[in-house]
Amino acid sequence: MLKRTDIFPAKAKLPWYHRPVFYFFSVFVLFALITTLTVIGASRPDKVVAQKTSAEKEERFDQSVQPAGKVAKKFDQTLKDSHFSGTALVVKNGKVVLHQGYGKANAEKDEANQPKTTYPVASTAKILTAILIGQQVEAGKLSYDTKLSDYYPNVLNADQITVRDLLTMTSGLKQSKQPTDFTSDADNVDFSAENAESSGGVIGTGSGWTYQPINYRLLAGILMKVTGKSYQTLSEQAFNKKAKLGILFYPTFKKAANFAKSYQFGTTEERDVTPVEYQRETGTGNVSMTTGQLYQLYRLFFTNKLVKNSKALLAQHLPAHYAAGTYGYGDVYEGHGIFSGYESNAVVSNKGKNAVILLSNEYDNDHSFQKVGQQFFTELTGQQAP
Repeated sequence: MLKRTDIFPAKAKLPWYHRPVFYFFSVFVLFALITTLTVIGASRPDKVVAQKTSAEKEERFDQSVQPAGKVAKKFDQTLKDSHFSGTALVVKNGKVVLHQGYGKANAEKDEANQPKTTYPVASTAKILTAILIGQQVEAGKLSYDTKLSDYYPNVLNADQITVRDLLTMTSGLKQSKQPTDFTSDADNVDFSAENAESSGGVIGTGSGWTYQPINYRLLAGILMKVTGKSYQTLSEQAFNKKAKLGILFYPTFKKAANFAKSYQFGTTEERDVTPVEYQRETGTGNVSMTTGQLYQLYRLFFTNKLVKNSKALLAQHLPAHYAAGTYGYGDVYEGHGIFSGYESNAVVSNKGKNAVILLSNEYDNDHSFQKVGQQFFTELTGQQAP
């Protein structure tokens, strides 16, 4: 018997892509693809970190920033009224609130100091040597208890002096005689070792503490003996190739287009020293930086990007508060250096989120801006500067 197709129409065959099984299969494939991509992304954290690092580097420190906020504006005016010559960088809660140049970098060419101007930072650079030591400790090549006698056995009391004592300048050593010529960094350190004498301080304590650069010159020597590389090569690799800071070394910085010459305060009379006075500062201050580079150095250090444990480097031998090229009081750290008309001042806290940095090319004993920087850091943060 024939079935009436007008009442009971025959079932039409559906195309394959309209069948239910296709939809279920498509949803399954899409879910599997999303899951796979998520797992791959989670297993490649280096890519995420790399993207974050690139984003962080987008912040520019070579551009002027007008003073923002009451304290920054007051600071800016104080620097102008005091005839400050140099560059000032102020950071509050991670945000730049002032970055300005004042005075002349090159009076003869009528070139002004700017955020991109580079200055010899003198003793503030000792933190570089400390960081390099910390890296070798973390690599297992040294310990903070390593004795100086392992590398310079003929130095006075070398068998009692540790790497930690050198970092905190509690070795009880000083150097009165300075070299009059220069052949190499290694020979420079050897000269210091041969001319080391007692400072009168008690080894390994803060008792009788005095500031003695020989400690960091000996640390530079230890670094060269441990690695077989020159101090400059180690620094270039750590701070320029890896950290991308772009700091300059003597004599290169003297030839840089953005280099600030030093002048007698309030004049255009240029100051300078002999080449050997720069060269003998192995591990103690023969580098130049911009304010932005110095700030980034502190920021990377205090956030453990240059060493895994910055606190280990910053351990002090109280009552002396010096360690790793800084004076530390609680959460606040200060770096300071002077050299042939240049002065560097840096006060930082909160892992580098707060900072007042002053680099000057007109310094003499009667015109230091260290206290000015400390004062405005306190006004900016409410924290007492060292």
